[in-house]
Amino acid sequence: MFVTKLKTQLLLITIVPLLLTIVVVTFFILFEVLDSIETEVMKRGTNIASQASIMSEFPFYTGDLDALENVADLMMRTHNLAYIRFIDSTGQMLIHKKAFEQISGLREFSVTVHAETPNLDDFSANEVTKRSEKALGTIEIGLNNQGADAQRFQAYIKVLGIAIVALLIGSLFVLVFSRKLTNAISSLINTAHRLEQRDFSARSQENGSGELLNFQTTFNKMVDSLQQNDADLQKKISEATASLNYTVSQLSEKNKALAEQRQETINLERSKAILEERERIMRDMHDGIGGQLVASLALLEKEEDSEIKHDIFGVLTDCLNDLRLIIHSLSMQNSVLSSLLADFKYRTSRKLEQLGIELDWHVNDEAESFNIKPQTGLHLLRILQEAFTNILKHANADSIQFIAEPVKDGFQIIIQDNGRFDMNNTNEQGHGISNMKTRAQKIGGSLFIENPSSGGCRVILNIPI
Repeated sequence: MFVTKLKTQLLLITIVPLLLTIVVVTFFILFEVLDSIETEVMKRGTNIASQASIMSEFPFYTGDLDALENVADLMMRTHNLAYIRFIDSTGQMLIHKKAFEQISGLREFSVTVHAETPNLDDFSANEVTKRSEKALGTIEIGLNNQGADAQRFQAYIKVLGIAIVALLIGSLFVLVFSRKLTNAISSLINTAHRLEQRDFSARSQENGSGELLNFQTTFNKMVDSLQQNDADLQKKISEATASLNYTVSQLSEKNKALAEQRQETINLERSKAILEERERIMRDMHDGIGGQLVASLALLEKEEDSEIKHDIFGVLTDCLNDLRLIIHSLSMQNSVLSSLLADFKYRTSRKLEQLGIELDWHVNDEAESFNIKPQTGLHLLRILQEAFTNILKHANADSIQFIAEPVKDGFQIIIQDNGRFDMNNTNEQGHGISNMKTRAQKIGGSLFIENPSSGGCRVILNIPI
C-alpha cells in the first residue's frame, strides 16, 4: 500500500466510501433537479403555445390581422418571448414579432390552430354532438432559455454546496469517532515496537473501548508474563553461566593441550582450503580469462596492420601480462621472495633485451627463506612493475641494477638506472610514484626515491619480516 500509517488508512477506509456515497447522491439529486427544470420549461412552453392558440383561433378564422397583432404583442410582453409567428394554412407568414436584442439558447414550440364546428343530427335527438376540426394556421414561438439556464446554474451551486457541506460534516464525524480507535491501536503498536527492542517494561495505555479495551488488557497481561519469563530466563542463564565458568576453569588446564592441537588442525585445514581455493582461482583465471586474451591476440594477428590494431594488441598484451602478474603472485611456488623475484626477472628480461637494456641482477641467498603472503607478493610485484615501467618510459636508460639483500628487520630492494631523472619534476610520471609508496605502506614497508650523484634514479624498497 502507498499509505503505511494506521491512522491514515483508517481515515481513508471511512472517508472514501463516504465520498463515493455523497458523489452518487449528489449526481442523483442533480439529475432529478435538472429533469424537473426541463419538465417545467417544456410545460411552460406548451402552456404558452396553447394559450396563444386559444386567443388566436377567432382572429385566424375571421382573418383579423389587427387582432393577431394584438395577441402577438400581448404574448411578447406577458411571457418575454424571443419571437412569435402566425402562419396561415397555406404557409404564408401573417405576423412575425421578435425581441430587439438577439437571444441565444432558445426553445421553439409550434402549435396548430383548429376551428371546431358542431354538426347536429336533426333526425336523432339522442345522438351525441359531433365536431369537425379544420386547420386554420400555425403558431411558432421562441421561448427564452436564459431563465432555465439560471435555474440550472443555481441548481449546480446548491447541490455542490450541499455535497461539500455533507463531506465536511461527514469527515468531521469520521475524525471525531475514529480518534479513539486510532489512539488505542497506536498505543498497541508503540508498545509492540518497544517490546521488539526488548523493553519489557513497556505497557499499552488502556484507552480503548469494548473489545479493543479487552484486547489491550489481555495484551498487557501477556507482556507481564513475558517480562516474568525473561527475568526467569536471565536468572537461569546467569546460574548456568556461573556453573559453566566453574566447569571451564576446572577443565581449562586439561583441555589446553587439546585446544592447541585442535587449533593447529583448524589452521592446517584452513591453510589447505585457502591453498586449494587459490589454485582453483589461478586455474580459472589462467584457463578462462587467459585463454580468452590469448585467443583474442591470435585473432587480432590475422587482421590487417593498422594503428587501431596495434593499439588493441598493446592493450590486450598489457591485460595478459597483468593477469600473469596476479597469477604469479598467488602461486604457491611464489610464497618465498626468491621465487617471486625469479619469476619477475624471467618476465621482464625479454622486454629489456628487446630494448637493449642491460640488467645487473643480484639477489641474496637468504631470499629463499623469506616467506611472503600472496597479498604482499602482489603489492611487491606491482611496485617492481611500476618502477621498471617508469624506467622504460621516461628514463632513457641503457642499464639497470637490481639488488635484494637482507637488512635488520626485513629485506631491502634497490633498483637503480643510469638514465635521466629530475627530483624536482616527479609529477611527470603521473600517480605512479604515489601508488608505489601507497602499496609499500600497505605491506608495512617504506619506499624512497633518490637522485644519486652518478645520475639516474634510485628506488629503495624496505619489506618488513
